[in-house]
Amino acid sequence: MDIFVTCGHGLEPLLAQELGEIGYPQGITAYRGVNLPDVDLEAVYRINYLSRLAGRVFLPIARFRCRDAKGLYGDAGKIDWSKYIPQGKTIAIDANVTHHNLTNSLFAAQVVKDAICDQFRDRYGTRPNVSVRNPDVQINLFIYNEWAIISIDTSGESLHRRSYRQETVEAPIQETLAAALLTYARFTGNEIVYDPCCGSGTLLIEAAMMATHTPPGFLRTHWGFRNLPEHSETLWLKIKAEADSKRIALQKGKIFGTDVNKHAVHATKVNLRAAGFSREIEVSQNDFRDFDPPVAPNFVISNPPHGNRLDEEDMLRPLYRALGDWMKQKTAKPARGFVFTSSPELAKEVGLATTKRHVLQSGGIDARLLEFDLY
Repeated sequence: MDIFVTCGHGLEPLLAQELGEIGYPQGITAYRGVNLPDVDLEAVYRINYLSRLAGRVFLPIARFRCRDAKGLYGDAGKIDWSKYIPQGKTIAIDANVTHHNLTNSLFAAQVVKDAICDQFRDRYGTRPNVSVRNPDVQINLFIYNEWAIISIDTSGESLHRRSYRQETVEAPIQETLAAALLTYARFTGNEIVYDPCCGSGTLLIEAAMMATHTPPGFLRTHWGFRNLPEHSETLWLKIKAEADSKRIALQKGKIFGTDVNKHAVHATKVNLRAAGFSREIEVSQNDFRDFDPPVAPNFVISNPPHGNRLDEEDMLRPLYRALGDWMKQKTAKPARGFVFTSSPELAKEVGLATTKRHVLQSGGIDARLLEFDLY
């Protein structure tokens, strides 16, 4: 089978590299994802469970020329949907459409839904129900320049949902993006890690999962591939057990964080408990400017507030200057520091020479991971 593994814009080369490390080096980068030709069901299981960067794993089941809604309905109706949707199961369809005759993605998704329901009603006298929030079978429709691809979403829900985020803060960093930042930072798991503005703890938890070789899907219980006609529960459980057996313990005092916001610290502690790292990772309510770490870190990474307006940026300038001063004065040398921000003006305030700049997107906005060598 051929599959398409999605990711955030700009992460395609990084995802292709990761897929190669998982065991699939034949990936072909495309817009917002990587095509993987000629793989088997084992690849679907492994990538869903092991990829820290992937958003979803799509299994294309039909590709056809699409000129209008009538043609879309007809070709969608030619698919034998009973192979993919067991009777009594719920469905949902998401669509991404760029087409001169089909200008509304919701309408295009509705056309495919009608084709599926009409086929079931004609064959069995019943039709599958739609469940937008928790469907048993998630279907994806992609149309671009009169070509349509219909896929089964083997992930079921976005893979960034690791299942440890129980509490959140305003504008939290997505789990897959946090993993990408750590990958760009060449995090090995052996460093002493500190996040001075930890928010809801996503960077801390992703670092802990990487350091302990914990699969990113370890806490998830729902998977779309379980409804595939080829699904083998035996093979899936074997692959999961093999990956889980490689987990190692996290040494206490290797990862810690602070935040000045009381709610953020509470959210981080709740999420750490859900992830299974509450005893090993130390988090406290502190302004990092007044904080002396129990162990001097050699790896500082943070996603501080960016500021959306000019007046907000002006208020944040002292914070960014203090970040630079803290990294320069309180890290164990040699060390490396990383600041993720979408504000070029605030980036200048750090006051350290940038070793590298990695350009990414956060919430559809260009942002940069600034890297500093600290001696």
